[in-house]
Amino acid sequence: MKTCLRGLRPMAGAATLAASLVLPVNPAVAVEGGLGAYFLGTRDSFAGFVPEPGTYTSLTFDHLNGNVEGVSLAGLPIAADADLELNLWRLGVTQVFDAQLFGGTPAFNLTIPFPVADLTFTAIRPPLQGANIDDSISSFGDISLTGLVGWHRGNLHYSTGMTVYAPTGEYETASINVQERTVSVLNSGKNVWSFQPFFAATWFVPERGFEASGAISLLFSEENDATDYQTAPAVQLEGAVVQRFRSGWGVGLAGYTYQQLEDDGGAGAELTRIALGASSLKARVSGIGPLVTYEGGTLLGADASLKLKYTHEFAAKRRFESDILTAVISLSF
Repeated sequence: MKTCLRGLRPMAGAATLAASLVLPVNPAVAVEGGLGAYFLGTRDSFAGFVPEPGTYTSLTFDHLNGNVEGVSLAGLPIAADADLELNLWRLGVTQVFDAQLFGGTPAFNLTIPFPVADLTFTAIRPPLQGANIDDSISSFGDISLTGLVGWHRGNLHYSTGMTVYAPTGEYETASINVQERTVSVLNSGKNVWSFQPFFAATWFVPERGFEASGAISLLFSEENDATDYQTAPAVQLEGAVVQRFRSGWGVGLAGYTYQQLEDDGGAGAELTRIALGASSLKARVSGIGPLVTYEGGTLLGADASLKLKYTHEFAAKRRFESDILTAVISLSF
């Protein structure tokens, strides 16, 4: 399978780039903002593979439509059915070093997100009861920095590292204009530092073009001092199975599950529980869907690969439940 072998470098580079990406929008309850610092499902194809030394870039576009009942927006709990439309651009650059660390290959990733989001809901409580609320944002979000090390043992490739999410995006607590019947609640940043240790592995058989990948990670966040809200730690499990063909195309299935390990804390979380009449703010969600890959092309003088993915989320609690379309173009130099 020469095509699979040739494409391993740029395609795995895309997976390495995608190992640390953010979703810096804050529109819901639990996991304050309803969407955590980490964009679920990012670690799918070649999740555990660190490619050969070089520079890798990727441009990712995500289109998300989500819904949640009951929202806590920038410190303002609102008992309403809210809809979110998000277009998220993410530029990633990964440098894989020509060196050895703990017997593996070290790498570093920087990802810069740019979210364009629109949130709509109908207020059901005074002083805006009955008002159709629409808020939007368009700004750079919270950058992420990832350091990792990867190893290779025959068909098995695995890596471990840490992602740090820095509060570089704009953030303000919620404001209400009663006269104009408007609310300003969306932010491009989360106003907290977050930390995510992870381990990922990939089993790839180039002669057959078969791949199975999986990843586990934990996400910890500082308390948001603007809202006195402490988002509880969460575990993420992700995986993908892909079959690649000599033509350069591949098809597969990817999925994930997310679960908070404790209840959220702080005065902001307690206010949210009271306002929504909720006994707990522990969040969970799962998602699954098909993906299509293509490798073997060139763009701007570099090896290029493409990934398209659709994810349908289900069993959500205290998080947005969304349908997500993702497109990734990656280049290896």
